[in-house]
Parts: sequence; structure tokens; C-alpha cells
Amino acid sequence: MSDTPKKTPKLRPRWKVILLGIIRWTWIPVACVLALFAGLALGYVYIGKQSLSDVFQAATWRHVYDLIFSDT
Repeated sequence: MSDTPKKTPKLRPRWKVILLGIIRWTWIPVACVLALFAGLALGYVYIGKQSLSDVFQAATWRHVYDLIFSDT
């Protein structure tokens, strides 16, 4: 038998494990929200020919909602 000591695996620090866990559970929702904003901006600016500043105003989307769900 060999007299060489066994190597123990190095453990990651606790803060790295927590950070990796947070990233692992939040990257998909964050990517979905970013894709939503990108789609809204692209659709409103390039298809609708409107200004980018109007995309993030609540009144704009209230008007779109009223157009879609009006009783007429």
C-alpha cells in the first residue's frame, strides 16, 4: 500500500454557493422579463412607428387594452 495521503476535495465558500443558487433560480425569469421588454419595444417602435419613450408609459398600454377589450 502507498503511504500518500488522500486529497480532500476543495469546497466552495458559502457565499459562492448561495450566489450560484440565486443565479440558477432567477436567470430564466429575468431573461423572460428582458425578452418581454425587448419585444414590447421592438413591436411598438418598428411595427407601430412610435417613439421609444412611449413604450414604458402606463397610459399607452391602458389605451391599447381599451382598444382591444372595448364593447364596440
